[in-house]
Amino acid sequence: MSTKYINHLKQLFTDIHEETMENFRNNDKEYSELLRNSVEESKEVERIINCLDDKDRELILKHKDRHGKLEWVEREMLYLQGLKDCVKLLRLLEII
Repeated sequence: MSTKYINHLKQLFTDIHEETMENFRNNDKEYSELLRNSVEESKEVERIINCLDDKDRELILKHKDRHGKLEWVEREMLYLQGLKDCVKLLRLLEII
């Protein structure tokens, strides 16, 4: 696959993800509550991080950033696998 194609595919996944998550936030009360709690807790976590010395703060922030990137890559791969599985199922059912 060309780099241009991969970049377009990643942008498509990003757009779909953002739209899906917005719908999820707006329509799922449990998720909305979890998200609201997370936002409130993040203020306290930020306060704790700011109390750390520079070395520890840098380590925690790098870990948090890396963890977020890992989650994003996992979501992309799961979405792509879901698409592949969908096509496989449609072929098995002789729909395509």
